[in-house]
Amino acid sequence: MGEDKSLLNSNVERLSRELEASGCERIIIMCGSEDRADLFPGECHIDTKETLAESLFDLISTLPGTIQLAPCDAYLADEELFKKTLGVPIDDEGNRQPLLAKFDSKDELIQSQKISQMFEKIPSCEGGIRARNINTPEEFKEIQSFLR
Repeated sequence: MGEDKSLLNSNVERLSRELEASGCERIIIMCGSEDRADLFPGECHIDTKETLAESLFDLISTLPGTIQLAPCDAYLADEELFKKTLGVPIDDEGNRQPLLAKFDSKDELIQSQKISQMFEKIPSCEGGIRARNINTPEEFKEIQSFLR
């Protein structure tokens, strides 16, 4: 993207507001390394393992109840998407987006170094364009007309 996706469009703060509006009571930001913790408001969690999947698995294993994930590159995810999600959303291009999953912490996750494998047992659900993640400047340009 040419810049930190988590800071682009103040998306972490925007996602936090959308999650709160959808009823999330606790928001934990996985910030990567300790030197990034000051970049984000609220409760930050430092990655504990070598891969995101392993760090996420470690964190999820400590949390009770329903968990809603929201990656920093989900620029169109909003309250409506979070309220209707139950499982792993499928975006408008037919891709499963496990980092937008909503599931119960008792659901069986697969311990893996890959996010896609970790969520294989979690069922899919409709997500549409709001579930699309953005990885390139071209993709970001494509969705700018949808940004609020």
